Amino acid sequence: MIIHRDRYLQKLIAKKDNGQVKVITGLRRCGKTYLLKHLYRKWLMKHGVPEKNIILLELDQNKNAKYRNPILLDEYLRTQIARSKGKCYCIIDEIQYAVPVPNPSLPASVQTKDNAITFYDTALGLMDLCDLYVTGSNSEMLSSDILTNFRGRGDEIRVFPLSYAEYLSAYKGDPAIAWRDYLFYGGMPFSLSKTQEEKSFYLKELFEKIYFDDIVERYGIKNRDDLSRITDCLASSVGSLVNPTNLSGKFGNKGNVRVSRNTVADYINHMKNAFLIEEAKRFDIRGKEYITGQQKYYFTDTGLRNARLNFRQFDRPHLLENVVYNELRIRGCSVDIGRVQIRQKNKHGDYQVTFLESDFVINDPDRRMYIQVTEGLDDPQKKEQEMRSLLHIRDGFPKVILVDQDVPLYRTEEGLIIASVRDFLLNENLF
Repeated sequence: MIIHRDRYLQKLIAKKDNGQVKVITGLRRCGKTYLLKHLYRKWLMKHGVPEKNIILLELDQNKNAKYRNPILLDEYLRTQIARSKGKCYCIIDEIQYAVPVPNPSLPASVQTKDNAITFYDTALGLMDLCDLYVTGSNSEMLSSDILTNFRGRGDEIRVFPLSYAEYLSAYKGDPAIAWRDYLFYGGMPFSLSKTQEEKSFYLKELFEKIYFDDIVERYGIKNRDDLSRITDCLASSVGSLVNPTNLSGKFGNKGNVRVSRNTVADYINHMKNAFLIEEAKRFDIRGKEYITGQQKYYFTDTGLRNARLNFRQFDRPHLLENVVYNELRIRGCSVDIGRVQIRQKNKHGDYQVTFLESDFVINDPDRRMYIQVTEGLDDPQKKEQEMRSLLHIRDGFPKVILVDQDVPLYRTEEGLIIASVRDFLLNENLF
C-alpha cells in the first residue's frame, strides 16, 4: 500500500543539501521511516542519486544495537561513505537510541556528563561528508535541543499521523465509512491494512508495548498504573479544561499514597515529549494575553485516544474538535483556545462580566482566525450557542463554524463562515 505524504516529501526536497542536519520528529509509528526509507529514497534515486549512496541505519533494530554507541556509529558511517563515489545521503532512524559514552581522549578522573560523546557530536562531524537526516520520537531529546546542540545547524520537520486527506487517499471503500473509521481508529498508517478487530488490538498494543514502555524506561517510572490512570483521565477529558491540580484531585488516594500534582505534571510532560498529546493554551482575545491555570490536551491521534478507553467512549463532538486541532497543527498553525469576555448590564443596571470560549484561535504571525467545531446547527439553541462567542469578537479576522454535515460553504448575515468539517479537512484553501 502506497500512502502519499507529499507535504513532508516536499519539505525534505526543499531542504536537501542545505548544509543542515534534517531532524524528522514525531510519534513512533506515525510514518517517519516510511517517509525517508521509501518515499524520499525513491525520489532521490529517481533524480540521479545511486542506491549505494543512500545509507540507512535503523537504531531501533536489535541487529544495529552496537551502533547506539556514538563512536561506533561515527566509524560505521565514515566507512560506508568512504566506499561510495559521489555525494552520500545518510539516514539514521530513531536517533534517540544513541546513548552518550565517555570521551576516550580524556582520563577517567575528569569524565563528566558534559564532556561525554553524544550523537550530536557524531552528526556534526559527518555534516561535511554527507547530507544527513535523523529521525527521533522524543521531543525533549530533539526539538528542545536542536538549536543548542546542533549549534544552529539543525532543521526540524515534524511528522504527524495521517491527515484525513492522506487517509482517504489510501482508503479502499466508501468515503462515508472512511470518515467514521478515521474518527474511531485514527490515522496511524499501519492500521489501514488491518481489519477492525486487528486495528483495536494494534492501537492498544502500541500504547502498552511501545509508548508506555519507552516512557517508563526513559524516565524510570516505578508506578506504571499511575501513568496509565492519568492517561485515561486525559483521554476522557479531551476538549475540556484541565490542569495537574484538578487531575490529581480526581485520583484521591491509592494505597494511602496520593498521586501528587507534581507527579501528574511530570507524566503529562512525558506524554507530550513522546508526541502522544499536545497542550493548547488559553488565550484572552480581548486582553491579547495567555491565561495560566487550565488548558486543554488533545491526542495526536484519535484512534490512540479511543484505544486508551477501550473504544467505549465515542464522544463525537470532542473527537471532531480533536481532529480539527490536529489538522491545524499539521498545517503548521499555532493553535490556542480562545476566551471571549462579554461585559453587559444586568437587570439592575450593573455591568456583569461573563466569559465564553472559542474552540480555536489561529495565532500565527501572518494571520488570525477563530474556529468553532460542532456536529450541526439544526437546533436553534445550539446555533445561537455556537455563534455567540464569535459574534462578540470585535475584529475583522475570519470567524468560522465547522459542522459535521454535508453543507456548502456559506456566510451568515453577520459575516460568519459556515463550512463542512470534511470539506475543510480536504481543502486547505477552502476559505
